[in-house]
Amino acid sequence: MFPAWSEIAEVAKGRLFNFLWIGLFLRLLIAPFVGHPYDSRVFMSVGWSVGHGLTPYGQYTLQDIFSNPSHPHLHGTFYGIGYPPPWGIICGLMYMISHAFSSSIYAYNFALKIPIILGDLATSFLVYKILKRRLGVRGASKAYFAYLFCPYLILVGVVWGMFDVLAFFFSLLSAYWLQEKRALSISCLSISCALKLIPLVLIPLYSIFIQKSTGSWRKAGFYFFSALCLVTVFTLVPMIAFNWPLSNLYHALFPQLSATDIGPYGQTSFTYGCASPFNVLNLIRLSNPTFTVPSFLNYLWVPACVLVYLHAAQAHTKVDLASVLRWSLLTMLVFFTTRSWVSDQNLLFLFSFLMLTTLMESHCWRTIHALWVSLSIFVLVHVPAIAFLWIPNPWTLDVATAFCDGPFGPIRLFAMSGLTLGWLGLSWHFVLKKTRWRKGEDSYFVAS
Repeated sequence: MFPAWSEIAEVAKGRLFNFLWIGLFLRLLIAPFVGHPYDSRVFMSVGWSVGHGLTPYGQYTLQDIFSNPSHPHLHGTFYGIGYPPPWGIICGLMYMISHAFSSSIYAYNFALKIPIILGDLATSFLVYKILKRRLGVRGASKAYFAYLFCPYLILVGVVWGMFDVLAFFFSLLSAYWLQEKRALSISCLSISCALKLIPLVLIPLYSIFIQKSTGSWRKAGFYFFSALCLVTVFTLVPMIAFNWPLSNLYHALFPQLSATDIGPYGQTSFTYGCASPFNVLNLIRLSNPTFTVPSFLNYLWVPACVLVYLHAAQAHTKVDLASVLRWSLLTMLVFFTTRSWVSDQNLLFLFSFLMLTTLMESHCWRTIHALWVSLSIFVLVHVPAIAFLWIPNPWTLDVATAFCDGPFGPIRLFAMSGLTLGWLGLSWHFVLKKTRWRKGEDSYFVAS
């Protein structure tokens, strides 16, 4: 079972424990004062609504929630979350905890970061546990340190306030337990999907690996449908238990299938594709604002992922944790390459799977460092960076908005497209060039 007490004791006796405290202190220090200008206010609204028994899929007016607010940006109308209910419930719990002690916006913002901080620490430890057997204590400790203090992960986690690390943690646990503890693997993957819908693309892949390891399509089918059923349970049971309208849930989740013409803080200024390679269409719209994006691009990822599943089913693949991680990386890379909308923080899945696969196969740290640098720069350009300080310094949001909507806005869009092609090219180069194919063996990712 995870965690093993002997391994926790081992960590507590060594330098990893010191790293843990430093990483925790760093996150606690910055958590109250930073946040994404749009998402933070959405989560604050949702936490308040759930804390008062209301749906997390409503439409909220901040000045009605924060009565007589002293902060100039606690106003306006915001929509609820675009995820299944569990994150809304967590926000509600954090609201009730923080407001039991203080009504300060800093306390509330800090409380919303606590699950993310715990996710960072737990995932770093799981990375150490997985790599220890392959790299030894020294190599795994280096990876633990790199993951715990990775600037990109800190940016999209405790700085931004997004919780993708929680979904990835359960996805990674699912991969870790896939062969030995199948029921736990199903449960963890379902929890991951109930937090973020992105890991849904892993359910067919892991079902194929069950078939390969057991030789039974019946067991593979059981894994597939059990995971989907549990995701449905985690989604619908809270809606029914709290008497939240199901129609609101549908309208909140359906946009996940399509691109969103939305600015970085919820305004109407467009940012098509965000971190998706389809953000190059923004450059066309600069000269032709009436340009209409073909709707079929919203669903291009579906046949692309199906091709990956078919390839995985036919490949001569040795079923072990390393191969599961390799194919998870390939699936995520294809998904993010062909999806019309990819949020900055979603690429945490790609980075984490690539880091694990790289260290297990080729030990090439240059690829890992190059990827987190390009992703970090993308986040700082897209938001832009100064806007994360909107809570203690409200003027920073006004400056960031003026920059995005001003004469330098097109430069930002060009930079976003260039950086996207950069991380995309780097990832595909690692997959296609740093590995080779061998007949009769795993046909993907046999390290050269």
